[in-house]
Amino acid sequence: MDFIRLVCLALTAFALTAAPARAQPQASVVVELYTSQGCASCGRANGLLGDLARQPDVVALTFPVDYWDYLGWRDTFAQSQFTARQRAYLRALRSRALYTPQVIVNGAYNANAARPQRVREALAAARAAQPIAAPSVTLTQTNEDTAALRIGRGPAPREPADVWVATYLPGPVNVLVTAGENAGHRVGHYNIVRRLVRVGAWDGDAIAFDAVPCRPECAVLVQAPRGGPVYAAARVRQP
Repeated sequence: MDFIRLVCLALTAFALTAAPARAQPQASVVVELYTSQGCASCGRANGLLGDLARQPDVVALTFPVDYWDYLGWRDTFAQSQFTARQRAYLRALRSRALYTPQVIVNGAYNANAARPQRVREALAAARAAQPIAAPSVTLTQTNEDTAALRIGRGPAPREPADVWVATYLPGPVNVLVTAGENAGHRVGHYNIVRRLVRVGAWDGDAIAFDAVPCRPECAVLVQAPRGGPVYAAARVRQP
């Protein structure tokens, strides 16, 4: 019996220390934060995004925008692509103007991220809503740079959905701002998107991608075009 017990313990230890490909459970809520290091009210919103990122059913992503750079500080992570993405939501959601900090939830709900209660209300609404088309999504790490993506069959959307892959820095990343509204302050960031790539389209049929970018961490969004709702999402986190 002692020998059998030792063998079982050894097999268990091997299973715990091996490093197989990892699949992250599918998430139900995508939270996008549009923020800027030149925005005086964005610091607390960035922290709120970090808190949301720890919830297991949330894909939380930070999209730094560049339209406040003229105030005296160039955001070190901002990309014009992210400003264009926020502008697409402005049109789709019929908002009045671009602003920061803004949260977009599942591409369908928006809230002022400086008001945490409004963000919680948007999250509750997104969780309660039934998606129009919700395929299964599996994102499995294959090596340190890429992941395998599988999107299952589902109700066909009105238009083929965009399949976006976002690679991001989990953080926290702190930046010392030396000019503009936040001069002299360190601004913290979480889940900073560094690359956003459209890898294909989903029309209701199952589809697979053997190698999508996934470093340092990555998330996939299956989303209606032109700032439309997010149908499904998943993420991979490094251990």
